Amino acid sequence: MNYGKTVESIRQVHEAAQTATARSINQVLTVRNWLIGAYIFEFEQNGEDRAAYGEKLIRSLADDFSRNGLEGLSTTNLKYCRLFALAYPLTGIGQTVSDQFENLRIMPVSTESQPVEFRFPALAAKHAGQPSLAWQDAGYYRRLIGELTWSHLLELARIDDPVKRAFYEVESLKSRWTQRDLKRQINSLLFERVGLSPDKAAVLTLAAEGQALEQPRLLLRDPYVLEFLGIEQATFSESELEQALIDHLQDFILELGRDFCFMERQFKITVGGRHHYLDLLFFHRRLRCLFAIDLKLGAFQHEDAGQMNFYLNYLQDQVAFPDENPPIGLILCAEKDAEEVHYATAGLSQQLFVSRYKLALPSEEQLKQWLREEQAQLQMRLEKQTDL
Repeated sequence: MNYGKTVESIRQVHEAAQTATARSINQVLTVRNWLIGAYIFEFEQNGEDRAAYGEKLIRSLADDFSRNGLEGLSTTNLKYCRLFALAYPLTGIGQTVSDQFENLRIMPVSTESQPVEFRFPALAAKHAGQPSLAWQDAGYYRRLIGELTWSHLLELARIDDPVKRAFYEVESLKSRWTQRDLKRQINSLLFERVGLSPDKAAVLTLAAEGQALEQPRLLLRDPYVLEFLGIEQATFSESELEQALIDHLQDFILELGRDFCFMERQFKITVGGRHHYLDLLFFHRRLRCLFAIDLKLGAFQHEDAGQMNFYLNYLQDQVAFPDENPPIGLILCAEKDAEEVHYATAGLSQQLFVSRYKLALPSEEQLKQWLREEQAQLQMRLEKQTDL
């Protein structure tokens, strides 16, 4: 082995050890925080002298820990620990916590000669009244603790709805979101935007199977939030919007979703001696198909659907490989009318979708209003189809 290979081998071992150490520390920190939260809740419910503390319990604990030189146990952090223990069930995280601490030969203090078991009857009763998802077994929770940081889990613990929380858990694991990515997706109401799919039951297969969303219809979002472009709400051209997306390609792919691979911009299509240009062309690894995106500055027009259908027919005939699935098209526009989209895309042989984009992260109430309007349009369309 030469000197260069020796240096590289040592570097790889060093970095692998650092990563493993950081992961191990994070796991211990996470299970410690769950246990602290569990003890706090148990005392609140069953402590003989809890009335002496009342709402001051956590502040009193933080003061005692500070006087004893214990770091990282401030009032805020203790509240976070309690929130975490209440969000994650005893039969899931709790079992993993017990296993982790037994492996470390750490157990709760006991006056007996043998250490006591981890028993939290009040917390177990609290969790017993919460809905659970059948596929969330001990292995799943071990993976959560092993792959997500404490910061991830704290963001997730703030979500009350267990199905919604599970959605972000699965997507975090599959997409390897950073804590910043996770927070952005939660703030932009990704769960609700994906849930706009007409096939609402299919969106919630997550609750039954714990699988990430993989069907084309369920992968799409409305609206797409492009605040990372830094474009002001002023006049700009389609080419400037396209360039901004390319300049922020990593953020754009994060907003598109997992498994998108960028292929080309201004993809040239020549038919009958005339040249046409598709704005953006991607490939989706899991769906194994080309994914075409056409950008529109204004509102969706019915002729936009015909143009995209033309692109998709060409891609399927001239560009896609025989073993690939039919291409998918997405028209990304500033505004759209659900009814016009329905009549413009009905009956087309290709998979063609229309979504809006927003250049700034709207308020939660604005997003919810758009979601309500879209759901109302979808419901009206469904009722019309039923009456026929």
